[in-house]
Amino acid sequence: MITTIHLPVKIVFGDGSVNQLGEEARAIAKKAMIVTYPDIRKVGLLDRILNSLKENEIETTVFEEVEPNPRSTTVDKGAGIVRDQKIDLVIGLGGGSAMDAAKGIAITSSGSVSVWDYVMQQARATGPVPSLIQVPTLAGTGSEINNVGVISNWETHEKRLLFSPSAWAKTSIIDPELTITVPKNQTGAGGVDTFSHLVEYYVMPDKPLPLNDAYREAVMRIVVKYLPKALAKPDDIEARTQLSWASTIAMSGLARLGGTVGMMTCHGIEHAVSAIYDVTHGAGLAALLPAWMRHVQPVRQERFDMLGKNVFGKSDGIKATEEWLEEIGMRLKLGDLGCEIERAGDIAENTIATFAALNQHPRELNAEGIAQIYRDSF
Repeated sequence: MITTIHLPVKIVFGDGSVNQLGEEARAIAKKAMIVTYPDIRKVGLLDRILNSLKENEIETTVFEEVEPNPRSTTVDKGAGIVRDQKIDLVIGLGGGSAMDAAKGIAITSSGSVSVWDYVMQQARATGPVPSLIQVPTLAGTGSEINNVGVISNWETHEKRLLFSPSAWAKTSIIDPELTITVPKNQTGAGGVDTFSHLVEYYVMPDKPLPLNDAYREAVMRIVVKYLPKALAKPDDIEARTQLSWASTIAMSGLARLGGTVGMMTCHGIEHAVSAIYDVTHGAGLAALLPAWMRHVQPVRQERFDMLGKNVFGKSDGIKATEEWLEEIGMRLKLGDLGCEIERAGDIAENTIATFAALNQHPRELNAEGIAQIYRDSF
């Protein structure tokens, strides 16, 4: 097995590190666009960041139209502004939606076609691509540390991945203090997303991967321990710090140390769910995860025994996961999220059409299997 790990992102981590944004921006650009959503302005963070950029003589435009599960049309609109104003730096400020939109906007601004052409690999960046700085305000997606964006086409109800070497951030500023004002439900959803990034790979191998297993177990234990603390006391900066580290590490190449197997097939199903129902990604994962685990269990019982023992200190890994989801208020059902059980077949078809790595699932995952996981999540 050959493992390639590439980490070109400069990480600036710590309480108050957002104050370095202006300095970091000045080193690489003169004109910037902040990509975010309206709520960031409401909590006062946007003004703070604009002041930092102004002090460092960065001319800044704000694009605060990003929605959850960012739309291709929104990305295209932002890209047009970057192109017209000859902006040379795009700053993603927010959770995964803002950071993924920032990636799409930067790449799409280099040409004249839609971001969906890049998603579908029908186009490649031909002109200069603006630099990227990512500033996560939520621990969960880890989008600050990879070169992948998740973009939704609301006309076709498809949610697909945008891969590009131009999607790496030059710098990611990870300030745990910024996550303190995140609403409780979003904090919980983010923690489930981090956990899923780890556990979906963890249960895939058919043999031990000593270093990789130990590494993922350690980060999962961090999430399991500190997410309840952050939910109980939102200003617990130690809990927020540990969750921010876990989020970044879980989505980085570091999580592949010691080799890795498989793909995040639960994520693939959830993308189909949120492409149709526009649910919060972490909430969709929370609803699907137990049923997805039970689909894997017949061929990977040993892995779930390891999960129970080494992460939760219990004998049954699936039951322990369900108990933890209950503890953090995320033991959700798809019906709670507005989904309809009658659309199981549509979800299965959508997953097969948009997620190419189903063949890396440890047992056959066909349309009926996906539909059953969906139905079992109600």
